Amino acid sequence: MPELSIVVTTYNIEAYVEQCLESVAAQTLTDLEVLVVDDGSSDSTPAVITAFCARDPRFVPVLLPTNSPGGVATAANAGLDRATGRWLGFVDGDDFVEPTMFERLVGAAVAHDADLAMCEYAEVVDGTGERHDPADAHRWGALTQPAYVLDVETRKRFLRFIAVPWRKLYRRSVLEEQRIRFPVSEGFYEDNPFHWFTLLAARSVAVVPEVLCYHRVGRSGQTMAAADERLFQIFAHHDTIHAWLEARGLLDVYDTTLLGWVVSQMEWISKRTPPALQRRLFDTLVPIVGQYPPTTLAAALREGNKGATTQRMSAAVAKREFGSFVRRLSNRPASDNPLVTATFHLKHSGVTHTAVLTGRYVRNVLRGRRLHRVATLASRVRHHEPTRQDLMFGLVVIQQRLDGLEDHLTGIDGRLAELEAQLGEGSRPS
Repeated sequence: MPELSIVVTTYNIEAYVEQCLESVAAQTLTDLEVLVVDDGSSDSTPAVITAFCARDPRFVPVLLPTNSPGGVATAANAGLDRATGRWLGFVDGDDFVEPTMFERLVGAAVAHDADLAMCEYAEVVDGTGERHDPADAHRWGALTQPAYVLDVETRKRFLRFIAVPWRKLYRRSVLEEQRIRFPVSEGFYEDNPFHWFTLLAARSVAVVPEVLCYHRVGRSGQTMAAADERLFQIFAHHDTIHAWLEARGLLDVYDTTLLGWVVSQMEWISKRTPPALQRRLFDTLVPIVGQYPPTTLAAALREGNKGATTQRMSAAVAKREFGSFVRRLSNRPASDNPLVTATFHLKHSGVTHTAVLTGRYVRNVLRGRRLHRVATLASRVRHHEPTRQDLMFGLVVIQQRLDGLEDHLTGIDGRLAELEAQLGEGSRPS
C-alpha cells in the first residue's frame, strides 16, 4: 500500500498535460501511485500520457475509450476505484503543483490525525501566466489554528470555501467506509456535492496556509469560462446534496447552509448570465427556493452576510417576481473585466464615494489578510502606483458597499411598483 494515491484527470489538454505530470513526478513525497485517467480525449492527450507513464512506474494510465457525458465525475471515480494509498489527492490535468505540496498535506494530516487537509491555491491566467488569488482567499485570514475538529459550526465555515478537490487531501478509508464518490450526471460542477459529502463525513481537517497548487483559468473549453446554459447545471446539485442530507438525518441541521449555497451560486452565475437567459435562470431558481419557508431564506441570507442586492434578488425569486429579479440584475455589472466593472461603479456611485469605499477596503485588508500582502499593497498606495490587483481589491468592496446603497432606493422602488399597478389598471378595459 503506497502512502499516497494521486488521481490526475484529463480531457483534450495536449498542450498542458506534460507540465502537469512533470510537477506531480517531482513531488518530494515519493511513496505514491499516480492514476492518470483520460476521459476519452480526441487529441493527442492519451499518447502523451502513455509515453510519460512508460518512463515512471509509479504512473498508471487509465484511458477511458469514450468521453463520458457531463463533467469529470466518471474519470475521477475511475481513479478512486483503482486507488490503493492511505491518502488520496487530485490534480487537474491542466494544472500544476509545487514539489512539496503532498508532503506538506500528508504531514499536516498525520501530525493532527485529521481526515482531510487543505492548502491555498492561485489562479494562473492561460497565455499570460498572470497569477491571482481565488475568490475565497480572504477566508484564510480567519484560520488561525493548524487543524480543526469538524463540529456543525466549523463544517459550515469550511463549506463556504470553493469546492475544488484538487487542493485537498483525503483519508481514503473515510471515502470507502462512507461510499463517497462524485455523483455522475450529464451536468457539471460535481465537485460541489463531493465537497459536502467529504466535509460532513470527516472528523477533522488540517490546514496549510500556503499556495501549493496552481489552477489554470481562461483556457478555451473550460466549463467555468462558459456563459451559457451550462452554468445553470450547478443548481441540479442542490437536490443531490438535499437528498444526501435527508438520508442521514442532517437536513434540519444544514438546510440553511444549503440554501445559502444556492444563493451564493446565484450571485456569481447571475453576473455571467446574458439577458436572453435571465428568464431561464429565474425559472431554474424558483422551484429550489420554493422548497424553503421564508424564515429559512432569511436565516440563509444572514448566515452568508449577504448584501441588499442579493437579498432583493432572493426575495424576488421567492415571490416569483421576474420583473423585480431582472431589475436587480440590471444594477450589477455584466463583466468581471476590471475596466468594465470600474466604469459601472464610477457611473453609479461617483468618484468620491468610490475612493472612500476603496479606503475602507484597505482597512479591511489590514485586519484580515496576511501581513506581507498588506505591506505590498500599502507600499503601492503610498507611492501612488496602483496595480490591476489593487483595482480589483477596491472594486470588490465597492460592489459590496454599493449593495448597501440600494437601501436608499426602497422608496423609489415602492413608487415604481405603485406606478406599474396604476398603468396596469389604466390598460384594463372599462
